[in-house]
Amino acid sequence: MTTKSAGGPLLSQDEIGLLISSAGTAPSMHNTQPWRFEINGPVVDVILDEARGLPAADRSGRLILIGLGAATFNLRVAAASLGYETTFATEPDPDRPDIVTRVFLGSRRSPTPSLAALYGELRRRHTYRGPMMDLDVPLRVRDRMAAAARSEGGDLRWLDAAGRRQLGGILRVADDLDLHDEDRLTERQQWVGGERDVEGVPADALGPLPIGPATVRDLSAGFERPGRGVAAFEQQPLIGILTTPGDRPSEWLRAGMALQHALLAATSYDLAVSFLNQAVEYIHLRSRVQELVGQGARPQVILRVGYPARASAGTPRRSWDRTVIQGRPLEAPRAR
Repeated sequence: MTTKSAGGPLLSQDEIGLLISSAGTAPSMHNTQPWRFEINGPVVDVILDEARGLPAADRSGRLILIGLGAATFNLRVAAASLGYETTFATEPDPDRPDIVTRVFLGSRRSPTPSLAALYGELRRRHTYRGPMMDLDVPLRVRDRMAAAARSEGGDLRWLDAAGRRQLGGILRVADDLDLHDEDRLTERQQWVGGERDVEGVPADALGPLPIGPATVRDLSAGFERPGRGVAAFEQQPLIGILTTPGDRPSEWLRAGMALQHALLAATSYDLAVSFLNQAVEYIHLRSRVQELVGQGARPQVILRVGYPARASAGTPRRSWDRTVIQGRPLEAPRAR
């Protein structure tokens, strides 16, 4: 099967499968995969699946939109690997607020090097929740990740030792709040732990429990998860805070694209990344994190980065064809 434009066949079923399955490898909070896709000729709409939101942990929908932005970036990478140039618009249709981004496929040429080079990292990247090795990440690699984020409208700022200490205090407060928030714990239990084949975070992807104090998020907090094991975690982790200049939904989407570009860059250097977003999920704590990066920047995501000390399991994904809404054929738009 192909989609058609006025000029004839555009996307084959194999191409559609490659594009949508690639988009679906993006990270999302608790791996809810809150996306659907509609294909209209050379246009792919990325659509918010509200049934996969997290109203207790993400009341504003900010982190869900960051996940959708990451899926959009993956779609652009996959299209580049097929030779398609892409442009995109955020919030493209006032009558369809569920469409968060619209990706336009332009002329097909040879693969676009700047994005196509990342295609091989899409399925290697996964969230790593184990200990890191006691190795410094070279400055050139940190600069590469920061440049990747900047190219999508974000800014990745690395914390110094004083900043890490301050963040540690904020994380401890956030972890304590998590343990006493019944709504969050109930919601998390729907998505975290156990055996999961298509969505959520299975028990074998949670990582070991830290032997002592550690800068890591334990998603199983509040629940028994037998058989996880324990490990000593690094004492001086590399921590970056991804920021945007503003804080509108369109910038949350941009933050997701910046995040995913930085994550794929990290993966290309065999780095592992996990998230410390409990510190930005609470409004009053997010304002404290903002003090670490300056008033001109809005913190969106907190990253723990390093070289993994052990192998780890990834999280499952839904079959791509379960996320597609077949749209009506449209004229191929002029690239813009």
